[in-house]
Amino acid sequence: MFPDTTHHWAKGCIVALAKRGMISGYANTTFRPLAVVSRAEFAALMRQSFPGLPTRQSARPFPDVPPQYWANEVIAWASERGLLSGDRSGRFLPMQAISRVQAVVVLMAALSAEQTTARIRLPKTEPAEREQLIRRTFTDATAIPDYGREAVGQAIAANLFESQLAPRAFLPNQSITRGEVAAILCWALAISVAELTETSPLKPALTRDRKGLFEKFIHQEAEFNAEKLAFLDRGIQSSPFRNRLSQAVGYLQQTEPQAITGQSAAIPSPLENTATYPIRGDRPEIDATGLDFLAPDILSACVCLSTMRSGELRSRWLGREAFVNRQMWSATKFLPLLKVIEQANKAAPNVPIGDCSVHPAGSRSGFPFHVLANGTVSYDNRVATSNSLAAMFKRFTTPERLEKWTQQLTGNQQLAFQGRYGEVPFIEFPELWSANGQKVLESPRQAHRGQNLVSTYDLTRLITIVGWHWRLPPRAVVPNVQGHSLSSLIQAMGVDTARYIDVALETLSLTEVVRSPVIISKCGFGRSDQRDRTELTYCALAEFDLPRVGACDPTASHQHYSIGMTLIAAQQTGDIDQEARFVDALMATEVTEIIQQLILGKL
Repeated sequence: MFPDTTHHWAKGCIVALAKRGMISGYANTTFRPLAVVSRAEFAALMRQSFPGLPTRQSARPFPDVPPQYWANEVIAWASERGLLSGDRSGRFLPMQAISRVQAVVVLMAALSAEQTTARIRLPKTEPAEREQLIRRTFTDATAIPDYGREAVGQAIAANLFESQLAPRAFLPNQSITRGEVAAILCWALAISVAELTETSPLKPALTRDRKGLFEKFIHQEAEFNAEKLAFLDRGIQSSPFRNRLSQAVGYLQQTEPQAITGQSAAIPSPLENTATYPIRGDRPEIDATGLDFLAPDILSACVCLSTMRSGELRSRWLGREAFVNRQMWSATKFLPLLKVIEQANKAAPNVPIGDCSVHPAGSRSGFPFHVLANGTVSYDNRVATSNSLAAMFKRFTTPERLEKWTQQLTGNQQLAFQGRYGEVPFIEFPELWSANGQKVLESPRQAHRGQNLVSTYDLTRLITIVGWHWRLPPRAVVPNVQGHSLSSLIQAMGVDTARYIDVALETLSLTEVVRSPVIISKCGFGRSDQRDRTELTYCALAEFDLPRVGACDPTASHQHYSIGMTLIAAQQTGDIDQEARFVDALMATEVTEIIQQLILGKL
């Protein structure tokens, strides 16, 4: 109906009112849902919505509303019914944007006057009860002006603002938008959720046939082989979120979802059966049946969901053989980077590692840390291969210390992490230097030889420690690590070649709807001669906001989702290219299913 509302959270409300002839768009067929609403426009909408309201008084003349003004008649109508008045000087200010709290005051006055025939019944509430509702519902309750507190309390009691949801900001003095007005009018007119859901931007997306989806992905693999795969090697340049990568750290630093310009913050996900995120060295309880829906060729998986409640991060863990140690290939390469950050921040807490460079021992020249970190994840080969870079970063500590440190973080005392990555280190004896010429770290000059055997739980635990660093209590984070340096790792993990979560969001038609996306990951891929099969590991953390289906509450228009996951897939047919195509398509299918289950609240 309106091309600019296709992905707006209030699309269902806008369409419902337009069908009833209560709102319209502009000459170019747009609706402009983010445009603010003037006092004159709101008066017009009130008459459209409540044409039968009784007259209470004579219309007051306003010097800034001449008879020829387009809204003169509707402003007079609103004045006669006591809905809108002028300022102290007697002016109406018709072009002034109406604020959220002012809109609620007018709306509740209209509903109160209509109670004999009202579609929405306003429950009787006492002042103390209304104040309690306001304080419980809105984190900025003190910002609500005195003249609006009764109306806002009534609106909460009547469920315009959903009090059972997590506390959030009302932003009372922010100008209300056209989309938000459509939403509150749909509530006031008691338009059914079923009707609003029919045109929701999410409804057509979440109906994918899983078997058909796998076949679709396999078909897309037709021109690919084990050297380059459709989704594993898709690359950041093809990502619809590549231009938002620089904002990822800012999103993760928010301990509570923040308001977007012109829109409210997302509410936290209403997860059940959550527990406090475990402290270092403690392993969580994992629901061993929670991932039974995954395909049998997913050998092992671990998923961690999180939500914020009263400033505390709560988590729920699901798994399939999540504690079994396996070869995870290159998916572990972010661990040496994290360890270097921990060591550097311990030695020089105020030096951002992004300003540092890596030199060969005895050399005064080297390569920027962030370039080498990005190369480890992106496989861009600008400086060296990913394997040789990861092997080099391991050389900043001894194999025993790196293994023990990893065990202490995850609580898995059986993991092994003393191997390298199939190539000699790019720099055998590296040193880390600050921008002002200070040597921050040097290599202990001990080779790493052995095995890298960790569990999907370990990798999920470690990537969530990275991504949720700013929300975790001190006893759960990596000691010594500073946010200014962790941001360099997050930026590097944002350029992973594997784009399975991108594919999931695209497949579910959510790319244009999603807000504040964060996707960091590390993939691992190889063929085991010992096991005679191809294996693919994907470790990722994703966060994003999506519209709440059927929502009319402008303070709770979106929901925030936060998930960490690690999966390993395997296939054995004897045909290397066929195996590779299979595990790539399977991983895309299963990650899509996990994201769909997350959105549907089934995880």
